[in-house]
Amino acid sequence: MTSVLIFFFFNSLFGTSTPAHNTLTKQERQAGWQLLFDGKTTKGWRGAYSKTFPNSGWRVVDGELRGDLQNGGESSDAGDIVTLQKYRSFDLRFDWKLGKGGNSGVKYFIEERLPKPERGSQAGYEYQLIDDANFIYNGKPLEPDHKTAALYNILPASKPDAGTDQWHQSRIVVLGDHLEHWLDGVKVLEINRTSDAFLRGVAQSKFNQYSGFARIPEGHILLQDHGHSVAFRNIKIRRI
Repeated sequence: MTSVLIFFFFNSLFGTSTPAHNTLTKQERQAGWQLLFDGKTTKGWRGAYSKTFPNSGWRVVDGELRGDLQNGGESSDAGDIVTLQKYRSFDLRFDWKLGKGGNSGVKYFIEERLPKPERGSQAGYEYQLIDDANFIYNGKPLEPDHKTAALYNILPASKPDAGTDQWHQSRIVVLGDHLEHWLDGVKVLEINRTSDAFLRGVAQSKFNQYSGFARIPEGHILLQDHGHSVAFRNIKIRRI
């Protein structure tokens, strides 16, 4: 009991208690961080190619932005959601959780280019979220550039295989042409969009027919409906 009292005394004295979810510290606010999810509402988001937020599928529960999505299709259940604002250079951080067999993603540089895709999700740079160990894609285990934290279908991450049914922390950094993906505090991908490796990855990807894909200057942030349940919290961004 004495040790517990000492712990709480030092927490109160030095302010070392864990911050509440979906909040910013005074230091973060001063540094320019903004919440993209307040833990209570869907303010700041709308459906992709829509002026309104989806009526079903995406909802706020217990401080989480949940996609309760079931049909397994890409952008065919409730649909993707995007930020109201566009971003060019930024530091984006978010927590996420998937169930077994789950699949989702966080995309950036979303243009909502017309015409709207007849099927699937709007093309963009995707930080992949998936059940690496159990997901079967086209009848076989995942390729490296389809695993968690990969720049989907372009470049693999160096530390995939994130577990399901647990919270993970991810980070996307964009500074001009410099891109970084982080997973649970570790930088797992770093690339420049002008590099041969990036351009080769785009040329070999399904995005090679998307005009200007390697040079998209800015766009919305997108949370993907891939027909599997997913949860997000602590979504925050700082323009650089």
